[in-house]
Amino acid sequence: PDPPPPMQPDPPPVEPVRKPATGDDWNALARVLGGFSTDLPENFSVVRDLPAFKTYAGRLEKMWKPVEQKKSIIEKWVKTELEAQNRDCKTLFYPFSGPDFLHVHLLFPGCRDIVMIGLEPAGSLPELPKILDKPEKFFAKMEASLTHILTLSFFRTKSMKDDLFGKEVPEIDGTLPPILFMMARTGQKLTAIERVQLDWDGKVVPWTGEPLPDLPEPPAKPGRKVKKKPKKVWKPYSGLKYTYLAPGETTPRTLTYFSCNLANETYREVDGILYRPDLQKYLGKLEISTTYTKAASYLMHEGNFHWIRSFILEHSPSYLQDDSGIPLQYFDEKKWSLKLYGHYDIPIQLFLKYTQPELARRYAERKKSRALPFGIGYKVWPGRSNLQLAVRK
Repeated sequence: PDPPPPMQPDPPPVEPVRKPATGDDWNALARVLGGFSTDLPENFSVVRDLPAFKTYAGRLEKMWKPVEQKKSIIEKWVKTELEAQNRDCKTLFYPFSGPDFLHVHLLFPGCRDIVMIGLEPAGSLPELPKILDKPEKFFAKMEASLTHILTLSFFRTKSMKDDLFGKEVPEIDGTLPPILFMMARTGQKLTAIERVQLDWDGKVVPWTGEPLPDLPEPPAKPGRKVKKKPKKVWKPYSGLKYTYLAPGETTPRTLTYFSCNLANETYREVDGILYRPDLQKYLGKLEISTTYTKAASYLMHEGNFHWIRSFILEHSPSYLQDDSGIPLQYFDEKKWSLKLYGHYDIPIQLFLKYTQPELARRYAERKKSRALPFGIGYKVWPGRSNLQLAVRK
């Protein structure tokens, strides 16, 4: 399959175009995006007869069938290999996630609170009249945005730049539509969607869109004059907090998605994490039980992602990744126990420079690796994928 290029999309818009609706619209829209024509309220029933929707629903159903088969394999594997991570889970942290609710839900069904972070905008709830205005274009773009996660197990960064920034279809302006698709397909029932942001103390507060107050200037060193810097506009991070019920449950779960730059340095006018104490404090307050990364473009192999790499190692009791996450050399095996799953020799061609000879050597010793009965990550084919589970001693 065509791998994603090692690039990130343009920065997200500062202020969302629309606010999410309320009431049954969340679940009705989720079912429409999921390709379901049943259990729709009257105002959404017009959608089921649209030729564009019928085509979309039929094609998505075909793409979902292999996912459903893979789902049962993952669930069986999780019960034996991730039993502890699902039994005592407070918060599951998923950086570099994009909109991938599907795999975090399948791998960590016991985690009631999920925090996902990506550079892609959080997005808005598409409005039904605007969907009906150009249904062919809307459903074609929805299908395009979902094709790679359903067939390759990850979102291609370049494709998300085209599909999730509202450039061609303004109603698809972020991660919200694909997240709703995956929630509908996995049987979740939404009870709330709230637009949120972070304050300087790292607290999640309701969205205002107003710039954050200036940070205090550091004190000048004795005998030195302080140069006046141009006033900076501190843009708040835009996020969405989803509250939902899993099938058969009455206790709500939450998924919080924030659009942030996790690199050390500023990228395309989006502040680097070194300059954002609000994001640092927010992450520091999370009661992380497990961190998960997949198809992460080998970003944490680079020095520019030192902060988030160090944070994961310092704050995660356990960490599940593929080889695109944190390199083996950063795991002090006096502090961590490692389990290797699947097969690893070299990365795909695009990322060959991130080959880890020591990791390949360990995988070559068959006694040190366990079977991985499903495909995941850049080498999505069964028998070619890899995962590593690191547990703090």
